[in-house]
Formats: sequence, structure tokens, C-alpha cells
Amino acid sequence: MFFYISKMITFLIDPLFIILVLLLFFLLKGTKRISTRLILYPIFFVLYLFSTGYFADSLLYRLEHIEKPSRLQDHYDAVIVLSGMTDDGNSDVDRIEFSGAVDRILAGINLVKQGRADVLIISGGDGSLLQQNNPEARVLRDFSLQWGLSQKQILIDDASRNTYENAVMTAKLLENRKMKKLLLVTSAFHMFRARGCFKKVGLDVDIYPVDYMAGNMENDFRSFLPASVSLAKANLVIHELIGIFIYSITARADYTII
Repeated sequence: MFFYISKMITFLIDPLFIILVLLLFFLLKGTKRISTRLILYPIFFVLYLFSTGYFADSLLYRLEHIEKPSRLQDHYDAVIVLSGMTDDGNSDVDRIEFSGAVDRILAGINLVKQGRADVLIISGGDGSLLQQNNPEARVLRDFSLQWGLSQKQILIDDASRNTYENAVMTAKLLENRKMKKLLLVTSAFHMFRARGCFKKVGLDVDIYPVDYMAGNMENDFRSFLPASVSLAKANLVIHELIGIFIYSITARADYTII
């Protein structure tokens, strides 16, 4: 019984759940003006919808499965890992704080250590707007060395600041190197845009999506309760869809399917 109560309390004390309950109470009891209700009811509905696990996970699941993982070849010249997994504000020289996207670098290291790829290419500089941080590729290179790779097994692009620049800088890195068989690793939700960028700069890559977040789509009543974590997932989807659209109209990605 304690287990079930603890799970329910998690939803009941969620700030978003409380806000929606108060907003609904205000709508039902606090205002009689039709104009106010016409504004607040749609706001309530949209906020509730996007904060339910059912809706947010459905959106995220579809985004994560636009691209299907490639059937892996026996061997690759290089595995390319896109950065975007460290928390600079909470990291220091002796300790790196990772997000869930740490799957990216772990997969890359593992593929090289298994002999599935000769070289690990880490792409990603400092994408912050207001302060200068140590380029993430350098941090991840040090991490990879600690996890058993050698200097000659690692190449880095520490200048790129976004997905398109990841592709451009990686292409430049490979210009004078005989590396044709490439495997791209990034989070599943990000793979469609990432592959489009690499295709745009002329790099034909197999793909290895990781960091799946949508779950197995098995829903119960909790999937219809509002939660901050679900709203965060919906926000991630919206952000990525906007990125896909912007990269399309600015010709920074090639989404054509052959």
C-alpha cells in the first residue's frame, strides 16, 4: 500500500499538477466573465494536454522513430559522436556532470573498444551564449582517455556550436583522411535533423540512435495526470521540430529520402 501511495503523492505534489488544479478551480468558481473563460479554458486545455505522459510520450515516440537504426556493418572507419551531454556549471576538472545523453559518448567509446570502429570523432565546442566554457569535445576526449581509448583513437572538433556546424566541421576534419565508412551517434530525438545535416555536407553515414526517452508506450491512468516531466518532454519535441523546420528553410539539412 505504501508503494502505491508514494507513487500517487509524486503526482499530487508536482507543482504543475497543483497549478492546473488551482486554475481549474478558478475557472469553475472564480470568474463569471465569458471573455475571461474563453481565454483561460484553451490555456488550461493546452497546458493539461502537453503535460500528460500519454500525449508527450506519443509525440516524443514518433520523433524518436522517424529514423530507424542502421543495420550495422562489421567495421567502420570512424564513429561520430555529437556532444550536448555535459553540465558545465556543475562540472569541474575532476568530475564531469552528465545528462541522460551520456549514452552518446558511452556508445561511441564502446564501439571503438569492441573494434567496430577504428576512430572516435567527438564533435562539439562551446555553445553557450553568455559565458565561455571549455569546449565539450575536449572534456569528452579526456573522459574517453580515462575509459581506455588512446590518443590516436580520438579526433575532436572543438569549434562547432550547433548541429549544422557539427556536420560542417566533421566534414573538414575528414577532408584529408581516408575515412568513408562512418557511423553517427546522437540521441534518438535528434537523429533526423542530425542525419539531414551530415547528408547536406556530403557525408553518408549509418546511424546509431541512443538515449531513447519516450518509454514503451504502455499507459495507465497516471499517463493522463499532468506532470512537469511530461511537459519537459513536450517542450523538447517542440524545440526539435522548430529546429527541423528552421534547418529546412535555411537549407542546412537535407531530409530527402532515397
